[in-house]
Amino acid sequence: MTEHTVTATEIGPLGALLGSGGQARVYSAPHAALPDVPGPLVYKQYKVGHAPPQGLAAVVRRRLRMDEDLRGRLDRSTAWPVRTVEERGDVLGVLMRLIPAAYFEDRVMPSGASARTLREVQHLFVDPERSLRLGMPVPGLAGRLLVCRDFALALHLLHRADLVVGDINPKNAVFQLVRRPCVMLVDCDAIRIKGAVAVVRQLNAPDWEPPEDTLNQATDRYKFGLFVLRCLTPGPFASTARDPARLEGVLTGEGTRLARAALGDDPALRPSAQEWGRYFDSLLSPPERVAPPAPQQTGGWRRDPRTRRWVPVT
Repeated sequence: MTEHTVTATEIGPLGALLGSGGQARVYSAPHAALPDVPGPLVYKQYKVGHAPPQGLAAVVRRRLRMDEDLRGRLDRSTAWPVRTVEERGDVLGVLMRLIPAAYFEDRVMPSGASARTLREVQHLFVDPERSLRLGMPVPGLAGRLLVCRDFALALHLLHRADLVVGDINPKNAVFQLVRRPCVMLVDCDAIRIKGAVAVVRQLNAPDWEPPEDTLNQATDRYKFGLFVLRCLTPGPFASTARDPARLEGVLTGEGTRLARAALGDDPALRPSAQEWGRYFDSLLSPPERVAPPAPQQTGGWRRDPRTRRWVPVT
């Protein structure tokens, strides 16, 4: 074992198969524990021929080099690769934090069958009535704004660390509504360090293609604009929407300006995740409570029952 690697033997016996895709299988790793990672771990085992050829160790080390506070924020916002699993110098897979239960939905399908599924952000784009029929939660506008704000915070964290998400899509981010709505990014072994070659090839999901061919932080900002648009205007054609005019009447003028810039062809004009976060903060902050004016020599103040304003007592 080195700073950033463990062996399959050190992981111990694997638990249940949690998921399988074209490139890897994910197993629970009940006997694995790391001092710098909170909670249980999973083992993402790459299939033969699909192990990343390069760069994965650098992604793992980037997290290990962070201070404790920043690393904790990264762990809460992402399912980050925390160690590579290697044998004789060959990468077999990665250890990652188990996605918390709050990001899963136990639901009853229209057929009556029970299902437990990840609450992927793509469910936020679906017509709310259809979501209810499928047993998925339907947050109101305030909940959706909180999800957008938390996604912006996660993206800002990654961009400040000189990282590029690249493949922002409706399946590689999940959301939860317990305590407060928030987002967790998954499939993070595809994230690359700015200026470096991606660990695995970064792709564009269908209907998430940016105007440029090269994926970078500017295309992340474009795809985040798509997410905001589609999250806040669910319903027919939301999953393919690109017209920021859909947000008129949903966001204030500043919000629609940000959306138009985010979805424009000029990468330099696209707002940062931090700008989006500040905007959502302004929408979600409670209005300032204005205290009644201090009493004056007139005899004090009273609230006018008709206008509800404070007026001097004469």
